[in-house]
Amino acid sequence: MKTLTELYHEGGEAKHFAEDFAHRVHGGDWAKAKDHWTRVVEHISNSVRELDALPSRAAARRAEELARTLCLSLAQVDTCWACGLALR
Repeated sequence: MKTLTELYHEGGEAKHFAEDFAHRVHGGDWAKAKDHWTRVVEHISNSVRELDALPSRAAARRAEELARTLCLSLAQVDTCWACGLALR
């Protein structure tokens, strides 16, 4: 799994995502954003059964793609999946 820092240093769309996730969604708290990114990817990795049929590298890459899609969707309403868990 790529960390949020690795995504940032990747540049381009990945950097834009990392900045948005840290600044817009988490108020600039990079530590919280990094933790929540990891939680989202791990949750998807453990929950999406279709990933079990893929080779491990492909499954990890697909879990990251799904996590980014989820995070981007929720960022449109300035929220985070992992932050939502903390409220329950």
